[in-house]
Amino acid sequence: MIEIKFGRKKKSFKEFSKRAILSMIVLWFLGAIFGFAVISVQLLRADASINLGDLLIYIGAPMTGGIVSYMLKSAAENKEKIKGVKIER
Repeated sequence: MIEIKFGRKKKSFKEFSKRAILSMIVLWFLGAIFGFAVISVQLLRADASINLGDLLIYIGAPMTGGIVSYMLKSAAENKEKIKGVKIER
């Protein structure tokens, strides 16, 4: 495991990556909420062009990439756990 030193305390890389991913997810949700608000205002004003397609791409693309990368990460971690259990037996 990679150890990163922040000030006096040592934080593991896993904790750092969890915080980074959590902050990215929060920002993504805030962006989606803001996008829905903008689309709602455009619908209420009856604008000629409404960018719903762009908002749906903004929502869908990270979800697709995020799910695939999470599955790969989980598979690698599970493989290491299974190897660790076999070594202990």
